[in-house]
Amino acid sequence: MSEQLRTRSHQGLRMRVFGTMTALHGARELSLGPPRHRALLGLLMVRLNQVVPVPQLIEELWGDRPPRRPTAALHTYISHIRRALSRGAGPEGPSMLVRYQAPGYVLALDPDQVDAYRFESLLLQARRDLAARDHRMAQDRLSEALTLWRGTAYLDLVDYAPMAEESARLEQARLTAVELYAEASLALGENDTVVARLHPEAQRYPTRECLIAYLMTALYRLGRQADALWLFERTRAQLAEELGVDAGADLQRIHAAILRQELPFGDRSATRTDVITGEDRTGGTASLQPETPEDGEHTDTTARTGPAPAGPGTPRVAFLDTAGVTYGIAVPRAPEVPRTLTSLPFVGRTYELAVLGAWADAALSGEGGLVAVTGRSGIGKTELTVEVTRGVREAGQEVVSVSCRDQDGPAYGVWARILRELSRTRPEEFRTVSARYSRLLSGLLSDAPSDTAAQDVQPLLRAPFLVEDAVCAILVALARQKPFLLVLDDLQEADHPSLSLLYLLTCRLPEVPLGVLVAGADPDPASDGTPPTALDHLLSSARTLTLRLGGLSEQAVAALVATHVDAEVDAEAALALHKHSGGSPDALRRLLSLA
Repeated sequence: MSEQLRTRSHQGLRMRVFGTMTALHGARELSLGPPRHRALLGLLMVRLNQVVPVPQLIEELWGDRPPRRPTAALHTYISHIRRALSRGAGPEGPSMLVRYQAPGYVLALDPDQVDAYRFESLLLQARRDLAARDHRMAQDRLSEALTLWRGTAYLDLVDYAPMAEESARLEQARLTAVELYAEASLALGENDTVVARLHPEAQRYPTRECLIAYLMTALYRLGRQADALWLFERTRAQLAEELGVDAGADLQRIHAAILRQELPFGDRSATRTDVITGEDRTGGTASLQPETPEDGEHTDTTARTGPAPAGPGTPRVAFLDTAGVTYGIAVPRAPEVPRTLTSLPFVGRTYELAVLGAWADAALSGEGGLVAVTGRSGIGKTELTVEVTRGVREAGQEVVSVSCRDQDGPAYGVWARILRELSRTRPEEFRTVSARYSRLLSGLLSDAPSDTAAQDVQPLLRAPFLVEDAVCAILVALARQKPFLLVLDDLQEADHPSLSLLYLLTCRLPEVPLGVLVAGADPDPASDGTPPTALDHLLSSARTLTLRLGGLSEQAVAALVATHVDAEVDAEAALALHKHSGGSPDALRRLLSLA
């Protein structure tokens, strides 16, 4: 068979090795057989289009415990693989995909049909684009490459040394792609994008200095100098503790440049001009944009939505961005401050929204995970989660949201309400996946549709692991049918069994299109000798991405007052409100209601 004909006969086949190894013919997934058959295919995949000698395959497949007739067993496995892939090869030559070529076997496939090889090809092209200073093309290629990543490479085969080594190598290639994406984005002035992409990576890889350098640069450009400096100190401490070394020269130079306010902003013509200083940028309901008058000098601007345009003499709260551009918030005049203020709009938290938005997209695409929003009472945790879930719902995704304050029953009350909500929104699917657990979970499913009228025997605390495993199995099965976001507010009020179930669920999230967003007050600091609680274990887990909310910036507080309170407020008053509220939306609401 000619090479052209062989390529044409295989063109419908695609292989995925990111996550669980999968073979697809069109939209149909092909069955690859038992684990050892899959392992043999993986051994050939990591040396695509290369001959792997038979003795090497036997050694890598069975180690020091080969079968009685290893060569015959290997040939049988090859036959199974050929049959499994034949639907993706076409009638002209199914055996040509995996064929014998002395002294071993070779998997003959176009590298573009394998996601890992396609990923590395895009990464190579992006490097060339960056060398040619085509940052937009490089960013597009890297975005496409990173989209291919569906989880740890060869996830189900890392017990075999060659796949484990290849998985580790590809993870390093992924981190390189993330860093190059950040480099391209910084050159284009897309600093929010860099922070959203790198923040979770920095938590997973706190000693990867190149990644930290890009994140520090993006934070600095967004006016978050304090955060950039804190990140440097955390990285230096981690390097000293884990590796016994100091931060590298490049990272120290960036740190020094930030301290001296000398870090360059790159191509200013490509940099966004709507950044402001402080912890948050006003976004959404009050978007601030610079205006340049005819004389070329920068002046204050008004909020684009909210109160009517201010007239002459209207007081403004002025501030500078890190490029030296003057901004301001116009405050309208009115006869008096209202006596009651039941709610405030959502303002600021641009950074947190960007991080959580990127996390939600990844979680609902199969890179499931847990993210925790913490902070002191009244700081705006619930408001932030509501804003995130609103965006997820607007994107057409399902959200199940519960509070841990009001629980039903002595244990697992939070999960009872979650299951009942899913049974309401997906009655048929829920009935199917929960049928086998109806008796075990009768206490939780009492209000859920069920074909079995099981009595409520309350086995919840007698067999906790079985109960938790069953609930996780139901949630995972439903998520695989249709992704959804699970939101648990007031997590500090959850009972110990509910937290134990939540921890078990986080262990099952990789590769499941299910995101879990929790919000709760900062845990009490443990005193010496006090054992950590279940909540402490959950929040300190490597699987948990934690965002701790601080107070709103002075600019965000000023925007709230200027945009939504019909009153005359000068700069001193706005600063006083920020000082007395500590940037807490709840405290600000109380202050304004008493004015």
